Amino acid sequence: MLLELSARAAFSLNCNPIRQIAGMKSVLPALVFAFGASVCRSAEVARAPPLACARDCAYEAEPYLQAPMLVQSSLLAGPNYRVVPEVQVRGYMARFLIDTKFGPLSADSAELLSIRIGEIPALEALDRASKTGAFAHALAARGRKTGEAVLHVVEHPVDTVVGLPVGVARYFSAKWDLWTGRAQSVADRSSKEFENKGDPYRAPAGPMTAGREAPPDEDPPAAESKSRAWYARTGSEAERETKRYLKYSSARHDMAKVLGVDPNSTNPILNDKLDELAWAAVWGNFSAGAALGEVAGTAADVISWSGKLNQYVLEKTPEQLREVNRTRLLRFCSDDFGVRQFLRRGGFNDTSRTALAAALEKLKPQAGCNELAELGATTRGEVEARYLVDALKLIDQQADAVGGTLIVAGAAIVWRTPSGKLLLPMPVDYLTWSHDLGDFFDRPEFATANKIALIGGEASMLAQRKLTERGWSLVLRAPYEGAPVYTQGGFAPKNE
Repeated sequence: MLLELSARAAFSLNCNPIRQIAGMKSVLPALVFAFGASVCRSAEVARAPPLACARDCAYEAEPYLQAPMLVQSSLLAGPNYRVVPEVQVRGYMARFLIDTKFGPLSADSAELLSIRIGEIPALEALDRASKTGAFAHALAARGRKTGEAVLHVVEHPVDTVVGLPVGVARYFSAKWDLWTGRAQSVADRSSKEFENKGDPYRAPAGPMTAGREAPPDEDPPAAESKSRAWYARTGSEAERETKRYLKYSSARHDMAKVLGVDPNSTNPILNDKLDELAWAAVWGNFSAGAALGEVAGTAADVISWSGKLNQYVLEKTPEQLREVNRTRLLRFCSDDFGVRQFLRRGGFNDTSRTALAAALEKLKPQAGCNELAELGATTRGEVEARYLVDALKLIDQQADAVGGTLIVAGAAIVWRTPSGKLLLPMPVDYLTWSHDLGDFFDRPEFATANKIALIGGEASMLAQRKLTERGWSLVLRAPYEGAPVYTQGGFAPKNE
């Protein structure tokens, strides 16, 4: 209720309620005040009116919408959760706030809303497990102090609920051309390859260089009675902590498999609960998966949508997944270095990388895989990563897409079918017309007749008019595998 009150206050033009809430005693005062204040600072710009025109009505501001106008009502409330009614559109994606009995959550797209709601039963199962059976005994006996002492090894860099969403607008911004231009990429690659292939003797001292002989022009290092480097402490506390971490990682993965949830989920509450019980299993020396199964049942009993999760993710270790995905990607990419960079950098995790590799296997691109890997390595966060995966899924739904060519236009992907048709996949929630978007669609690559924009959600009337004026055929609510459960009918603001 408090989370909803804060959102209602923030979405009004009168920000006095936010100041009143800041003085309330609650478990969420900092969250409420920070979120409300951040929205209030931009309220006059964003809410006067919801789709106020700028620059003589050539462009429009992104709106605030009612959640029932975006997604089906079955997602908006259920046991132990409810979705705040007001939704902000930012970077063409809708941002939802979810009030749960386990704490507040945010979802920075309609797709992520479905995922977060689907994880609620898993949270319930983990909560029950922590209070019964082997987990409860281990937590009571050891407490959380020991686990927290080494928890810094596996901290999860998740976004705060208070943070402002950015959506996927960067894909249509000219600035990204400068950040990931080919010249910069080649220079960066040269420096990185030199690090690996340069003078081996002058590499910094470390686990792989400690046993090397000194360069011929240097005196050998003075002998030490005992090395205190972490990699030299065989049998020390470092080795014991490494073994504990491996057990923790295995326990965490086993529990995710039992629940049918993504072990790489960015849900901060789910991650905390998995961490807590995984460490409890390590200290209690029992099987986390078996113990959780006794309490929660099988994955099919816990969440019904677990079938959407690629079985590679649940069956293989992270190391195995990376090698499998590398092999799959190199069937279409010729740049092994670029693929390796993609597997280690950017906003993708092992789950989304696996999904991208699977989508490429279906499409069988004749060219463009190297550019896609480079683009993926520059993504920032889950929303941008999912955008690329969903874009490929949108293309896959077109009958004549297989065997086409992938093109990176600016920072967005375009697909040319074998018949010459140009497909622009845009898996966004709500497209409004902006200055950057206008510049993007005026690119010379789009000066062709046969072209279709595949929009996953909706587009404002102004955006639709501007696109059709530029010769684009439009498909709204374009279907694709795993698409969000949007509400039936259009969800444009009433005053549009």
